[in-house]
Amino acid sequence: MNIETLEQKVFGSKSRFALNSSQKKELIKDLKNSNILIIGAAGSIGKIFSKKIIDYKFKSIVFFDKDENGLTDLSRDISLRKNKIKREFICSDLNVSNLKKIIQNYKITHLLNFAALKHVRSEENFETLNYLFKTNLASVFEDFRKYNVSHLKKIFFISTDKTAYPSSVMGCSKKIMENELYKLKLRFKNKSITTVRFANVAFSNGSILKNIYERTLNSEVFGIPLKIKRFFVTHKEAADLCLISLLKEADGNIIIPNPDIFQKQFFIKDIASKIVKVLGKKIIFSKKIINTKNNQQLALCSHLQITGQKNQEHFSEQNEKKTKFNGDNRVLKIRLYKNHNNSRLLKKLTEVKNIDEIKYLLSYTFKKYIAQNKKKIINLKDII
Repeated sequence: MNIETLEQKVFGSKSRFALNSSQKKELIKDLKNSNILIIGAAGSIGKIFSKKIIDYKFKSIVFFDKDENGLTDLSRDISLRKNKIKREFICSDLNVSNLKKIIQNYKITHLLNFAALKHVRSEENFETLNYLFKTNLASVFEDFRKYNVSHLKKIFFISTDKTAYPSSVMGCSKKIMENELYKLKLRFKNKSITTVRFANVAFSNGSILKNIYERTLNSEVFGIPLKIKRFFVTHKEAADLCLISLLKEADGNIIIPNPDIFQKQFFIKDIASKIVKVLGKKIIFSKKIINTKNNQQLALCSHLQITGQKNQEHFSEQNEKKTKFNGDNRVLKIRLYKNHNNSRLLKKLTEVKNIDEIKYLLSYTFKKYIAQNKKKIINLKDII
């Protein structure tokens, strides 16, 4: 059973955020004469979004990603479509590429950025953490500060629910990214600048659900945290939320799913049980390695906190004013706003020399940020 089929069996095949007819008409009109650049096009969300947007009509599209194999797979998928729109595939790292030159050469009107390091485990090594800041926000905004990007009409960045009360460096990096978008909107009032926070994308690359799927197929033990609950969206739903974020009403806003649509968060343990059952096995929960039968799947459990993880996620903070998205109660919007006072924070973060300096800066700036060494934690990186 492939992941797409499994995702449908576990979470259903219908998208809760599919665009309605009026929203589709608006996008058709907006994209008609556009030249699109999708950064991170081969990632989990970027890929499904790329395959969705290719069905619209526009002048040209550029797919950009550092993953050569992922970009090749995307190219093969796109080639099977009847759409003959001009397209380019660029394999390069965002942090070393001349983004200004790409935007100018291809006369880009819509810059859509899906590139991100998303895992809290990226915080365990300074070099990786430094790369996280460059990828998640520093590289693109550095170009925006240096150059006049007046020819761009729309700028979209992907965010995360981990920006609400961030407890990880990754969450803080995305919160700073939202702040940079706010400053960009002040500078370019006539441009459409948006972002979207959404739940965990089920079975995305590197996710715990994909890990459970792969290890169950191979009869390998996997680990799960017992206390952690999450909202989940499918790949299709994630792409639809991004499309909604390109609508006119989304301009200057952070788009979030209406929590009422989800009803509740699910324990990872319960989702794991469902995945294993769909794959034809019986899950066995244990605190240690034990022998199991051929039709059984062993899951190691822990009650302890995993580094950087919160027990449950939120889409917004209490002080963030949420308003309804006109005519669509499935999503809400929050105006982009100044979420910290230190305008030099981003520059300082690119100059630090160790992880402790980064955590000090973030704990000073974000009062909700929790220093990792103050909590009893367990690292399951070798299992999960």
